[in-house]
Amino acid sequence: MCFYPGSLQLPCTIRIATVFIENRPELPVDKGDILTVAGGTVVILLVAVIANPGLLSSVLPGPAGGHAVQEPVPSVTQTPVSVVSAMPTPAVNRTPAPPPPLFRITYTNTPFSYPVIHLPDHMEVYGASSTPLLANTTVTFAYMEESSGGLTQVFSVPYQAWALNISVTANTQPQYSLFRMVLCDAQTGDIITGSEIQNGGTMYKAVRSSGKMYMIISVDYVDSFRINLETPVQYYVQAGPAA
Repeated sequence: MCFYPGSLQLPCTIRIATVFIENRPELPVDKGDILTVAGGTVVILLVAVIANPGLLSSVLPGPAGGHAVQEPVPSVTQTPVSVVSAMPTPAVNRTPAPPPPLFRITYTNTPFSYPVIHLPDHMEVYGASSTPLLANTTVTFAYMEESSGGLTQVFSVPYQAWALNISVTANTQPQYSLFRMVLCDAQTGDIITGSEIQNGGTMYKAVRSSGKMYMIISVDYVDSFRINLETPVQYYVQAGPAA
C-alpha cells in the first residue's frame, strides 16, 4: 500500500534497482612524464621534416581544390661566353696605280713627210747600252713589235726620263743579223739616241727628253724585235693617267 497526502491509500508497486559501482584504483600521473612525451614527439617531427622536406608540403593544407601545389623550381640557363682573341690587324699593302693599256707603235704610211728619213752613216757613235735609270720599279707605257724596218708613226712621251728596252731575236742566220735604230725629234729631225745590235741580243737606252718623236728602224736577217718604252713609277704618277 502507498500513502499519499489526503490519507488516500492506493495500491502501488515499488521496484528497487540495484546499482553496482566498480571501484577501480586510480593511477597517479606525473606532469614531468607528459612533458617528456610531448618533447619527444616534437623532436621526432623536426627530424622527419629535416630529413624529408617534402613531407611538410604534404601535411600543410593546399588550395581550394584540396591538393598541395608544389612551386616550380626556376631553371637557370647558362649563356656561353664567346672568347674573342686579339688578332693582329693585317697590314694593308698599297700598290701603285695600275699601268695604262699599252700603246702599240706601228709604222707610218707617210714617211716622206718627216724631216729625216735615213739612218746616219756611222751608227757606232751611239755606243752600247746606257746605265739603267735609278728606279726599283718601272712602268711600260708603249711598245713596238715587228720583224721588218721602216719609219714609225709620231708618238708623244710626257715623261722627263724614260728608256728604250730593246730585244732582238735572230735564230735563222744570227751571223748576218743586224738591227739599227735611231730616235728622232718629230719637229726638227734631230737624233736623240740610237742603237745597233749585231747577231741578236738586247740593249737598254736611257732617254732624258720628252715631246713628239718617231723612230727610224733597219733590220737584216732579224726574225723579230720588240721595243718597250718604260718610265719609273714616280714619273708615271707625277704625269698622271691622262698622260
